[in-house]
Amino acid sequence: MNLIFLVSFILILFIIVEVSAIALKITGMDLHKARFQSLSALVTVGYTTSDSELVVQHPARRRVIMILMVMGYLGTATIVTALINILRHPLTLLQVATAVMIILAAVSVLFSKPLRVKLNRGIERQLSRSHALQKRPVEEVLRLDGQHGVAEVQLDSRAKLVGQTIAGSKIRDRGIFIMAIERQEVFIHAPRGNERLTDGDTLILYGELASIRSLL
Repeated sequence: MNLIFLVSFILILFIIVEVSAIALKITGMDLHKARFQSLSALVTVGYTTSDSELVVQHPARRRVIMILMVMGYLGTATIVTALINILRHPLTLLQVATAVMIILAAVSVLFSKPLRVKLNRGIERQLSRSHALQKRPVEEVLRLDGQHGVAEVQLDSRAKLVGQTIAGSKIRDRGIFIMAIERQEVFIHAPRGNERLTDGDTLILYGELASIRSLL
């Protein structure tokens, strides 16, 4: 039964990764990035991306990742033990056939988009009941009203900000904060003051809408 246990255990780990990714999605992360972070934590692979900073800075996400890291170490030990037992005992035809059936069933679910979407929605609905995973609306976090808001502005060669650093532009003195910069294929989260603005940059700004209009 060691082979059947091993296959079933690995499938359970994949399910745990998907559940964790959906939990991270509920907190506001993109699902594809959440899957990458969950899988990285489970297999205890180090990663240094801007997305990992979003995980570390969020208490609910940190809890999810810490649980995955612990389960990853326990899972590695379990898999190694199962492999040793498999090598010590010869496999029977029944064990191999059962393992293949389990794998085929899992693959059929994986490649069935309607079923996968339905399962993901069910998991997300259950996890959404947890208050710790619920994300606050953007309006509540940023206190958006008629005078303050988030704006997306693209710089061109005529913009005064082009060529200046964020700190040198004194844009923060006007109550305007650059939350992110989209530059070609790169998305810079929370740019630092020494970041130099260039022609073609798309700025995600937060502040007084009147100040944003007068500035740009």
